[in-house]
Amino acid sequence: MSETPAVYRTNREAKGALAGIPLRGISEIILVVSDVARSVAFYRDVVGLLPDDLGSPKFAWFWAGPEGASQRIGITAGPLSYGAAHVKGPQHFAFGTERSRIPGLKKALEAQGLTVEGPVEFKFWDALSIYFSDPDGNRVEFCGFAKPR
Repeated sequence: MSETPAVYRTNREAKGALAGIPLRGISEIILVVSDVARSVAFYRDVVGLLPDDLGSPKFAWFWAGPEGASQRIGITAGPLSYGAAHVKGPQHFAFGTERSRIPGLKKALEAQGLTVEGPVEFKFWDALSIYFSDPDGNRVEFCGFAKPR
C-alpha cells in the first residue's frame, strides 16, 4: 500500500485560520513597477504571459495559470490601489479559496489578534475578499470565489 503524499494528509496539529484545510493556491500577485508599459511589454513579449486586461495605463493583468483561472499577475506603478484602498503594503498577494469560507477565516484571523479588513465584494468575480497584513506590512488577501477559478 502506497503512502498518501504529505500534502494530502490531514494534519492533526494544524494551526491558524486555515486549520489544515488547503487553499486553492495563489490567486494573484501584484508587482509594483516603475513603468507599467515597459513591464507589460516584458511580461507579454519576453516572458510570454497571456494578457487578461491591458485597458489601463496604470494597471495591467496577466494570466499566470490557465486562462480564466484565478492565478494572475497584476502590474501597477503604485501605490497599490486597484479595486479599493484595502490593497496596501510594499507587496500584495492573494490566496484563492471558496467564497463560503471567508466569514470563518475572518473570524479565525481576528481571534489571533489580527486586524482584518472586509469582506469586500467583487460582483464582477462573484467573490468576497478579506485583507490583513503580515509582520512586514505586506498585504495578504483571501479571495473567496463562488465558482472554481
